[in-house]
Amino acid sequence: MHPTRPSFPLRPGLALVLATCCASAQATESGVDNIGPGTDGFYVLPLGSDQLPDHMFSFNLYYNHYQAKKLDISSMGGKVPGVKITSDAIIPRLDYLSPIRIFGGRLGGYAAQPYLRQQVAMFGQSDRRESMGDTTLAPIILWDMGPDLTLAAAVEVTLPTGEYDKERMANTSNNFTTYKPLFSMTWLPSERTELSLKSTYSFNKENHATHYRSGQIFHFDYSASYRVTDDLSLGLNGYYLKQTTDDKQFGKTVTFMGEDVSDGVRGQVFAIGPALHLRFFKYASAEIRWAKEFDVQNRPEGDMLWAKLTIPFAL
Repeated sequence: MHPTRPSFPLRPGLALVLATCCASAQATESGVDNIGPGTDGFYVLPLGSDQLPDHMFSFNLYYNHYQAKKLDISSMGGKVPGVKITSDAIIPRLDYLSPIRIFGGRLGGYAAQPYLRQQVAMFGQSDRRESMGDTTLAPIILWDMGPDLTLAAAVEVTLPTGEYDKERMANTSNNFTTYKPLFSMTWLPSERTELSLKSTYSFNKENHATHYRSGQIFHFDYSASYRVTDDLSLGLNGYYLKQTTDDKQFGKTVTFMGEDVSDGVRGQVFAIGPALHLRFFKYASAEIRWAKEFDVQNRPEGDMLWAKLTIPFAL
């Protein structure tokens, strides 16, 4: 089972002076979100889900590395120099698929708890933090549409369970709750080709420590692969993220240094890169995916690496 996973926070959070001049000029607070773009790639959902055992589990272990040396603040008309943001995360996630039927599909759920190391350097200052991150929980429904197509819908909830301090640049929590309706699919258009898609829409609550509420975000992960051998697939993967509403602080639209910002400091990013998926022991799988970010607005800009190990089992 390959339903979606939670985000890892990437927080170039700013200490007091920096927060005044910079946090208000990035899409979402300090350019972060509870999405974890690029989390899911090949075979995001299992095919033939109706034929799986009544109590099906899957243990997934993710590793993520993100590095950015650019910080785009389009609202100010350019890039911020001297920035280096590095994030490493290990994320175990447990999936469960029950025999219960709802709306014609099988009901399941998943939970993930990341462990993160964040390192941030900008404006001549630096910070580092390593601890547990924010927890994500979700119910999910899978619809078996035949041997070549599976659809799913879920609602992810990310809870601020990690460490956060508004005075620090590096944090392992975003310090706000996010609700994300989610739709995903895996489709085999031919015997050897696979297409997967996961789309979300984020509703962010307020960070009560800063009275900042990040705008709503539309996002999707995508992958397209070709099965070179029975067990090896090669292809492309990536993600797209677009903020759709303005950030707010103290109930007012965020501006930069008191000036109106025409784009509402809304963020955007597109990423694409190569990926590899390997099946072994008949049902287990491993994959590695890399993506380069382009067309970035009001966010960090860098490279994303994901590795994933999946081991399904039944009780």
